[in-house]
Amino acid sequence: MYQEAWKRMLEANHIVIVSHVHPDGDTLGSALALYDVLTRVGKKVTHYNTNNELPRVYDFLPGFAKTKHVLPKTFDLVVSCDCSTRDRLKLPKGDYEIINIDHHITNRYFGQMNLVVDRFTSAGMVVYELLKANEIEISKECAICLYTAIADDTGFFLYGDMDALTFSIVSHLVKCGANPQEIASKVKRREPLSKIRLYGYMLNHFDLHENGTIATIIFDKAALESTGAKRHDTKNIINMLRSIVNVTSAIMILEEKEGGYKVSLRSKDINVSQIALEYQGGGHKTAAGFEVPSCDPTVLRDEIVAKIKRITEV
Repeated sequence: MYQEAWKRMLEANHIVIVSHVHPDGDTLGSALALYDVLTRVGKKVTHYNTNNELPRVYDFLPGFAKTKHVLPKTFDLVVSCDCSTRDRLKLPKGDYEIINIDHHITNRYFGQMNLVVDRFTSAGMVVYELLKANEIEISKECAICLYTAIADDTGFFLYGDMDALTFSIVSHLVKCGANPQEIASKVKRREPLSKIRLYGYMLNHFDLHENGTIATIIFDKAALESTGAKRHDTKNIINMLRSIVNVTSAIMILEEKEGGYKVSLRSKDINVSQIALEYQGGGHKTAAGFEVPSCDPTVLRDEIVAKIKRITEV
């Protein structure tokens, strides 16, 4: 699988590596690691992301500034990083193949080649195994990207199905030049003031349901405007609600600027990805999400709370 995918990349004329819409550290780290490796072997490569503004906490990643927001006129291969569904690529249909690199249990296997390993904590681990299988040397720049990908998607090693392989890989990446303290500081200690204000808003407005076991928060456009927060400031903010001692599940409903709502689900044990799938979303057992058209967010919240209750009663 890995050898065949690498061979196809080497045969391609122009590769577009795509990180998903509203990117996080895993999709950017995985994509930029591949960008580093492929440019070093002389391939014509573009890293594309549909969002004109990327989260600045990842601006230290090698290659970050070279990200393009307009597709090249011609390309024959797309490498998708950390996307469970094709629509998150935001790509038009065209005459190209897709290599789908991912780790989500809900992946739709939309590529001509699918490197999907759902037991891995991150797409970064899949990229690492791809490079290892093809005996590709990992540069310091690549190591920084892959370490960030793995660390970010596990909440810096707080959650996810981590095992000995996870720590074996990050240990090797440190030997290759990744600095754990520096990366953690860049990602976790540069929060914008707007996000801190958003935390304050959440702590003053969240609700508890089912005897305090489910926590919910609804962010409308006014909440973001009043705090000065941007959409990417909401990333993982829901984890604070999940950390409350008696809370087992948390729900965040975010009103989108363009209309509709983004829903993020978190849990300590139950499988929230099965709820996300009911709404054409996806994710992991304890972290999933989906998007819905405009609706009454309180009705949607109560609907999801009821679904979680039914799962816990089984």
